[in-house]
Amino acid sequence: MVELLKDTYRVGLATVRVLGDSTKTHEIHRVEEITGRPRYRRLLLEMAASPEGRRLMADRPELSTEHVDYDHLRDLPASTFGGAYVRHLDNNGITADYQAAATRHVDDPDMAYLMRRFRQTHDVWHALLGLGVTGHEEVIIHWFSFGQLQLPVSALIMVFGTLKHLVGERRWGALRHSAIDAYREGRHARPLLGVIWEDRWEEPLDHVRAELHVEPLSRQWL
Repeated sequence: MVELLKDTYRVGLATVRVLGDSTKTHEIHRVEEITGRPRYRRLLLEMAASPEGRRLMADRPELSTEHVDYDHLRDLPASTFGGAYVRHLDNNGITADYQAAATRHVDDPDMAYLMRRFRQTHDVWHALLGLGVTGHEEVIIHWFSFGQLQLPVSALIMVFGTLKHLVGERRWGALRHSAIDAYREGRHARPLLGVIWEDRWEEPLDHVRAELHVEPLSRQWL
């Protein structure tokens, strides 16, 4: 009971901080770790049910500068999956390393790895959907994520982030079209958490999207 109260307090405090500053990614991670444990237990079972998922959990690949040759990706054409992914990072001045940070509220090593992998692939999903990193686009990626994984942290961002960035900024087109389309895309796409992206760097981006049933979102409403 005491631990539940502590977790509730931590989640509430982190939510308030993120509402004040959407760039506080570490607070989003805190909410994800505390609220997501039951869902991640089920996701671990899903990983065990597919050959690629079992390989992911056995090999534990990491999307970080320690494990991925990003200079090689920069040499790939923009039309390849790897080329599009690294250009998303470079054009927005971000790195995959921050998303590779260790979990602080999860003890189980398998669950901790899967959470970290989800964070690392966050920007892969951005590249697949053609989304940038502005506040409202970060909200929209969580509409997609919720369609895929039904994580509580995405549900919270869908509610509070939508109020702040879509309603508060009067982005009515993004609210009526982009958010709904992103959710539908998440539901329609193949399960993506178990995909070993490192095998696909040199494949054409369009081919990867088609195989995984993902279509880029229209920029018209963004």
